Amino acid sequence: MKARKGERRRYAKPGNKTYVFRLFVAGNESNSSQARQNLARLCEEHIKGHYKIDAVDVLKDATAAHKNNVLVTPTLILIKPLPKVTVLGNLNDTKQVLAALRLTRVER
Repeated sequence: MKARKGERRRYAKPGNKTYVFRLFVAGNESNSSQARQNLARLCEEHIKGHYKIDAVDVLKDATAAHKNNVLVTPTLILIKPLPKVTVLGNLNDTKQVLAALRLTRVER
């Protein structure tokens, strides 16, 4: 999605919203570690003080993964604000992740 001429992309302001994330990882595997770091960085840069991250290690809690229909790790689920959003992978594509989590907007 490209901004139209004269428009510019800005980050959404969290306001009073608290973002609740559930990150499913597989131990300390490379992609899981990257996902943890990338999510923490994105949250600190864009919604500092307005987020909660619940990390679930599927190697220790497979039941939680099953209940949330997680088949691949790392998987990030935005629990709140609704609607829920699921993002797969190590979250290294900042633009795509911010857009998927509704943390960007286009202004004129």
